[in-house]
Amino acid sequence: MLRVLPAALLAILVAIVATRSNPGGARLSPDMRSPAVAGEVLVLLAPHASALTDEMLSQRLGADITDHIDEIGVVRVRLRDEETLAEGVARMSLLPWVAFAEPNHLLRAAYVPNDPLFSGQTGYVNSIEAASAWDVERGQSSVAVAVLDSGIDADHEDLAGQLWTNVLEISGNGVDDDHNGCTDDYNGCSFVTPEEADSSCNMQSDAGIRDDNGHGTFVAGIIAARADNAIGISGIAPGVSIMTVKILDCLGGGTAADAAQGLLYAGRMGARVSNLSFGADGESQTLASAIREAYNRYGMVVVTATGNEGLSTVSFPGRLPETIAVASSGTPQNPNARSPFSDWGPGVTVAAPGLNIISTVPPNFCNVTWLCVQDGPYALASGTSFAAPLVSGLAALLISHTPYLSPEAVRAIITTTAEPLPDEGTANWDGAGRIRMRQALNSPRFYLGVPGVSRQ
Repeated sequence: MLRVLPAALLAILVAIVATRSNPGGARLSPDMRSPAVAGEVLVLLAPHASALTDEMLSQRLGADITDHIDEIGVVRVRLRDEETLAEGVARMSLLPWVAFAEPNHLLRAAYVPNDPLFSGQTGYVNSIEAASAWDVERGQSSVAVAVLDSGIDADHEDLAGQLWTNVLEISGNGVDDDHNGCTDDYNGCSFVTPEEADSSCNMQSDAGIRDDNGHGTFVAGIIAARADNAIGISGIAPGVSIMTVKILDCLGGGTAADAAQGLLYAGRMGARVSNLSFGADGESQTLASAIREAYNRYGMVVVTATGNEGLSTVSFPGRLPETIAVASSGTPQNPNARSPFSDWGPGVTVAAPGLNIISTVPPNFCNVTWLCVQDGPYALASGTSFAAPLVSGLAALLISHTPYLSPEAVRAIITTTAEPLPDEGTANWDGAGRIRMRQALNSPRFYLGVPGVSRQ
């Protein structure tokens, strides 16, 4: 007759199991949360128990033996009656001649999207453990990433449904319905005016967030292009939303004032992450103040590019302590080396692949200003501008998985789980190392104000 264990006693037994040692001395704790075969337990026997017959083992284990893995001393057993998996693992782990007991966990291939150009992404995607990270988290639409750039092609086939929407705004009515200072900001706001833009841009007053350069659409696709739609590519965080904040004109130029206003707009509207794939020769106290405000007041993770001059200094605003400054890894010969164009120095936080990245572009820019793939609307490009959004995507996945993470906590998780790369004469060019997405998402984290509660 099976004796059902009271919940309190079961908790004590599971705690005891967590402190047992395997024969090699390392403390192991059985994973009781991951999917497993119902009613099956794998039991590692102590050496002196290996001589017992199956009949004797079955009797002493209180379970039926179904298979052996003799080389490592493991037996596979099936539980009897109504004993639960947790009860069976806890009970058998207490037997003196059992070194370890655990569920028979289910395995599956890492998630791979069906997007036809994903094969061109696999090199750099695999180097940062993205595919296996998607088994843990693909992003929540409630998490918005603000892309401060040249705008976004809202009609792009791989960005349909991926843009953040302002539920308090009515699209196209020419009215600032929510009184936030930006008219018709249904998917985001433009801070570039025809008067500010270069005269060659011929910018229309009603252009809105339309991308007239391609850079913003490319960055947006790296972060959140739709996955599993059998079209184009997959974004690194395909479940999150993109908030469009247009601050650059058709030539990729802009002002510190527009960038500061755009960043604070994104903070007020709820963006948890912002991607700043631009740099400046000088330093702007106005933009620096806006970044500090976004970081401290709005709890925003601010991700920046280090710059593409190959210099030993990180461009502004990447060198600010409130940002995560991203260098580019990868050369045609060595994916672990610094990209020759990548700026480096003590201001680098982490590295991510930035060589030959595939992403979305407006169709009218194909093979005019962008080197398009299969006639587009997808292009191939390199730069720290395109390494940064990989980190922005990772930050958005971390927040999707654990919504109350602070910017400091996101930064700490990303840096402590990064993989250091060879210096090759350029000391610390990669900061803490190249990001590892699966490691970051599996990193234990704690909720502030809820002592002892963790989520992995």
